Amino acid sequence: MMDHILSTAQTFERTHGTAPDVIYINPSHFEILYKHHSELFQPNQDVHLGFRLVIIPSSMLTHPKAAQLDVTRHLSRVA
Repeated sequence: MMDHILSTAQTFERTHGTAPDVIYINPSHFEILYKHHSELFQPNQDVHLGFRLVIIPSSMLTHPKAAQLDVTRHLSRVA
């Protein structure tokens, strides 16, 4: 699952020229990710993915999706 999430982030970055700041996952994705990489969810973790994970209901999301929500980053490029 981690490979798929990272691949989704890399594809987004290649396509849009900027890294995503959020990856949407469903509860099943989270369960698998937590099972294999529980260290990512510990309070004093040393690993930072560079994006937030947002859990969306499975009925709305089948595969992880990447997005860029940091509007201030885009506005500073325009100004």
